[in-house]
Amino acid sequence: MRRRTGFLTRSVASLVFAALCPAAGLLSTQHVLAQDALSLEQALTEARAANLRLPLPAFEIQVLRARQREAVAEKWLKVAVDGDFIYAPFHSHGYDPALTNFGEAGMKVGARQPIYAGGSIVAGIERAEAATAAGEARYRIAEKDLELEVRSRYYELDAAVAEQAIRRGAIDRIGAYLKLLESRKASGQAVAGDVIKTQVRNALEQSARLDAEQHAEEAGLALNQLLGREPAGPLVLGPLAPPDPPAADEAGGQAPWESAPEILQARAEARTAQAETVIARSERLPHLSFNADVGLWTSDTMHLNADFWDRLWSNRGYSLAMVLSWSIWDRGALQSRITAADLGLQQAQRAIEAERHDAYSKWAQARAAERRLYEQIVLLTRVVPDARDSYLEAESRYRGGAGSALEVLDSYAAATEAAVKLNEVTARYRVAQAVAARWSAP
Repeated sequence: MRRRTGFLTRSVASLVFAALCPAAGLLSTQHVLAQDALSLEQALTEARAANLRLPLPAFEIQVLRARQREAVAEKWLKVAVDGDFIYAPFHSHGYDPALTNFGEAGMKVGARQPIYAGGSIVAGIERAEAATAAGEARYRIAEKDLELEVRSRYYELDAAVAEQAIRRGAIDRIGAYLKLLESRKASGQAVAGDVIKTQVRNALEQSARLDAEQHAEEAGLALNQLLGREPAGPLVLGPLAPPDPPAADEAGGQAPWESAPEILQARAEARTAQAETVIARSERLPHLSFNADVGLWTSDTMHLNADFWDRLWSNRGYSLAMVLSWSIWDRGALQSRITAADLGLQQAQRAIEAERHDAYSKWAQARAAERRLYEQIVLLTRVVPDARDSYLEAESRYRGGAGSALEVLDSYAAATEAAVKLNEVTARYRVAQAVAARWSAP
């Protein structure tokens, strides 16, 4: 018994191996093709590298970070070298020597340290940091818009290619059925009306296939352009994983749409406007700084001899100073700047609410679409096999003489429509997921 079982096992294994040899060759070929297929992640990477507008906000970020470092440096000690040589002789005419000291010459190393500026220095740093944050948000907006565009075109092309396959399979089935009807008509059966109806249905399927090919070509051109490739070049997509169910909304914590980059940009711009109001009001307050210098400074440059150089060296020294500056009256210019800064802050705060409303609206629409479309996916996933079995049953009954041609065409149309609808709904669900991520992830 064991020997017989072993013989059967080896026989079955041999048959399976013989049957799978062609399939193994086909799978090997498909594997080679799959290696050249473009995955979604590869498409996103290529699009980021090829996009000509994405580097523009990236350069802006570098500029803003440089200005941020400049603003931070404003609160620290500044050292500079300053020198002059003034030649002002006096003979029978010339400037009053009491004013010119017959000219002067010197070179000093000066230092300046701000002590109090009414909060403008700290506000300037805050303004630069907020401007950098706004620039980073603008870059993220451009990046997320590009990502959404690539995902949409990728899903559109994938759906169009899948619809082509569905339409070709449907055309093969209706073609086989049409041949059956034509053979019966040739044998003298009264099926001329059924042949015409089936021919019309076959023509409609051919038209739908051509329409799907057009959609695939348009989506391929758009995707190639986003990837920086030749627009009319070949494009083979990799397989997509089955769609996951919609993520549940979190009960607590921050709403996902609050992290939209448009909201982050608006909040950063509001911080910039707030810093502008502080800077404007600081001009009403006194500004105090400490100055110091050390070097050489002498007068009388009329006689450039050895005595001059001795005097220049002997007149080395230093000075210390506290400098106070306080604006008292400027005919309303300062008040106008303060008013403009206050109005800019109000505008920025209202912009936050507008961006929050817009982000929530688009995110909520995408989330609602996700839920409804996934319900359709679950429903159609159950219906598509049943519709296909119904068509096969109707055709089988017609071949046996127990069914009508109308039943066959109706079941055929239902099976094709269910498969096409499932493919379309799946693509729309993927796009809805991408839109929800666009308006939620930071």
